[in-house]
Amino acid sequence: MPSPDPAVLRHNPFVTTQQSQTEQVASAIAEHAHDGFALVAIDGPGGAGKSTLATTLGEALGGAERTTIVRGDDFYRPMAPEERLLLSPEEGYHQYFDWQRLRDQVLIPLLAGQAADYQRYDWPTTALTTDELHHVPRSGTVIVEGVFTARPELANYYDLTVCVETPRDTCLHRQHARGHDHGPGNWIERWRAAEEHYLAATRLSARADLTVKGF
Repeated sequence: MPSPDPAVLRHNPFVTTQQSQTEQVASAIAEHAHDGFALVAIDGPGGAGKSTLATTLGEALGGAERTTIVRGDDFYRPMAPEERLLLSPEEGYHQYFDWQRLRDQVLIPLLAGQAADYQRYDWPTTALTTDELHHVPRSGTVIVEGVFTARPELANYYDLTVCVETPRDTCLHRQHARGHDHGPGNWIERWRAAEEHYLAATRLSARADLTVKGF
């Protein structure tokens, strides 16, 4: 795998085609890996294309034998719908996503050189699974993808942080097209408000090592 141009990475390029996007991120991962292992965050607004990028990267990096993808959706915080409905955008940023569980169950073990096992949030039952754990080997590349996964409290755990940027209207269209309803009120707009607070308050695009266009 070719090494990335250091000047390109230093200036946080905005990669514009899907092929060059995958190649650039894969090259950056190779540059930032330590002893053959890399822990990568892919963050950005809902509907931006983070999952697509993670899947494409996984294939480019050798498939399931060499890459493990941890989905941010597995770390939604269990909460009564009525309580969630009352959260302001700032409160939503702090409480929708269980970053402490991601840190404790996944990031800390991996950083310590150990494999990780974590519970998933089960969306139909709105609770954490109790009958299974998702295993994350400490090998190859581990990609953690999802909104809030690179929040400041977690940023130093990653070898590489990637920000996916997509026009707001496109993101909203994709979110509505998925048809998900995760609570009373306009859940998508409330979730989006929390995202926008997070992206602006923590300056994700400025903090990221690499910024790519979503597809």
